[in-house]
Amino acid sequence: METCSESGDGMLTEELLTFFVEQGRRDCFAACLYICYDLVRADVALELAWMHKMLDYVVPYMIQFIREYTNKVDELMKDKYDSLQELRSKSSEDKDMLSKQNLYAQLLPLALPGPTAPGMYEIPYGMSPPPPPPSTSFAGMPPMSF
Repeated sequence: METCSESGDGMLTEELLTFFVEQGRRDCFAACLYICYDLVRADVALELAWMHKMLDYVVPYMIQFIREYTNKVDELMKDKYDSLQELRSKSSEDKDMLSKQNLYAQLLPLALPGPTAPGMYEIPYGMSPPPPPPSTSFAGMPPMSF
């Protein structure tokens, strides 16, 4: 049993359990369930015990197996709940930030003129714009006229 446990081979463990139930070695069957716990599949252990009227010997294994899986499921559910809560709080924070931005935009006056870019100028009503700046020529050459 110890060699089987150290090998880490689940199929070998199942063969050993089958050998013990066929030989009627109930005590060895229970000991193998205990020693090779990580390698034994619950359905195989329960089926072998049921078929050979050894349910009393498999019950401690099944109790431990069910407890272990219940703890795993509880842990997964807790992790899922925590991640869902985190996602909801992040979504809530995003919505709060967006509503604050919208609130700020609502507080701004509607008819304020936009900022002017450098070099831009305003032309008062009724006046013509100033003439454009003279163009620069290359290497001191006068501009070409057509």
